[in-house]
Amino acid sequence: MEKQKNTPEPFREEEIDWEELAGIGILRDELEAAGELDTLLRGEKTGVLPLSLVLLGADIFMDATLQFVRQDGEPLIEIIGVKPTVH
Repeated sequence: MEKQKNTPEPFREEEIDWEELAGIGILRDELEAAGELDTLLRGEKTGVLPLSLVLLGADIFMDATLQFVRQDGEPLIEIIGVKPTVH
C-alpha cells in the first residue's frame, strides 16, 4: 500500500487579509523580498525571520517562523518563536 504524502493545502493571495497582517507588522512586500511569500502560500513553514510585531499594543521583537494554517476554512497565520541560542 502506497503512503500519500501529507502536503498542506495551498492558499491564494486574495484570501489573505494582508491589511490585518500589516496591522501587527507582517508585511506582504517584506515576505516577498525575503523569498518566503511562495513558501507561506504553499502552506509550508518559512525559514527564521526577524519580526517586529505590535501585539495588544506592545512592541515585540523576535525571530520566528511563520505558517498559514486553516481554521474553520479560513487562513490563520501561526507565529512560532525561535529560542535564541547562547554562545
